[in-house]
Amino acid sequence: METLNSYEKVSGQLINKHKNHFMIPSNAFKSTIVRIKKITGFTQKDSPITYLGCPIYIGRQRVVYYYDLIAKVVNRITRWHAKILSHGGRAVLVKHVIQAMPTHLLSTSTPPSTTIKKIQSITANCFWGWKNDKRKYHWSSWRNLSFPYDEGGIGVRQFADVAKSFQ
Repeated sequence: METLNSYEKVSGQLINKHKNHFMIPSNAFKSTIVRIKKITGFTQKDSPITYLGCPIYIGRQRVVYYYDLIAKVVNRITRWHAKILSHGGRAVLVKHVIQAMPTHLLSTSTPPSTTIKKIQSITANCFWGWKNDKRKYHWSSWRNLSFPYDEGGIGVRQFADVAKSFQ
């Protein structure tokens, strides 16, 4: 609290105690929680919470914390699903819209590999398309498509490589 008080003095900004929260492990003593509430004036929130689009949690990482990201990608794709797009149009969509969506999250945290694989699978299905509610045959692997143009690919990025580059 001394640090927060000195911040208020230096910056001239006041901290709104009604908008701030704290997280503490579920096995913490009730007396500790009461003491923190009394000293800080903050309320307690259960893990996980989302801050600036990124999950903040206590304990080990879980796939369920990243369902919002998967839902955003699926939601964006379903809006385009009804539109008739060529493979070139879908490639532009994948490279410049879908692959840009998780960049902020990948720069702040590393989602589980299951989440990364799921997003990549959804993206590949979007690129190859659907017919009669069945996914079309994938004529090339996503790894081959991720090569640059001059090496025979279309220049899409692997989400795992992007996540690794931010580590």
